[in-house]
Amino acid sequence: MAAAPKKGSRYITTSERVGNFIGIAIVLSLAIHLAVGAFLPNLANQHENNEVEKVSMAKRTKVRVPTPPPKPTPTPPPTPTPNPQVTPPPKKQVVEPKPLKVNLVHTTSNSAGASTENTVSQPKTGSENGAPGGNGTAAPAAPVETPKPACANPNVEATVTSPVQPDYPESAKDLGLGAVSVEVEVTVGPSGNLVTASVYKSSNNMSIDQAALRAARQSTYSPKLINCSPTTGNYLFRADFQPD
Repeated sequence: MAAAPKKGSRYITTSERVGNFIGIAIVLSLAIHLAVGAFLPNLANQHENNEVEKVSMAKRTKVRVPTPPPKPTPTPPPTPTPNPQVTPPPKKQVVEPKPLKVNLVHTTSNSAGASTENTVSQPKTGSENGAPGGNGTAAPAAPVETPKPACANPNVEATVTSPVQPDYPESAKDLGLGAVSVEVEVTVGPSGNLVTASVYKSSNNMSIDQAALRAARQSTYSPKLINCSPTTGNYLFRADFQPD
């Protein structure tokens, strides 16, 4: 048997500790029951409120029946086009020619003592007035003659008629150039006059080129012709130099 605690001791015995634990447990149990009892009614009320809200929402929700699409309008069949009426070709009217009146000459035969009548065949075409009714062929029209040109050669280029032969310059002979040719382009007017003259192909010698220009200016020319009409044209004058 355990010894009884002494009065006035500051230490707690085992029985006192057990009693304290039991008291604390009872207090905690009562507090938990009170808290749970207060929470359960609120939970039940919240559940009821949710059910009521669901029912009210279900009542408010209206079921919308989908509207069926409109039926397509049937396309009417095309109206048949009537066949075009074929117009018969016009009938050709055949005009029969009127019989022509022909005056017949009656002759009397002395031998037989009876009159005889000359018969004349009906012509196929014509009229009583003697106008023929056939389609005659007209004589072909005479061809139109092309007018002859006023000159023998209507289109002629300008040319030289009396060329002048140039002399070989003495200064060029001493150079020993030999035979040399120079071409001079001249412009001839409508009256055959010389308009301009210039060296077209040079000899590379000034004295020979000048002699060729003098010969071209001293020569005579015929103008260019277009449809027998004189006009301005060009001619290429050639001057040949031969050393003696």
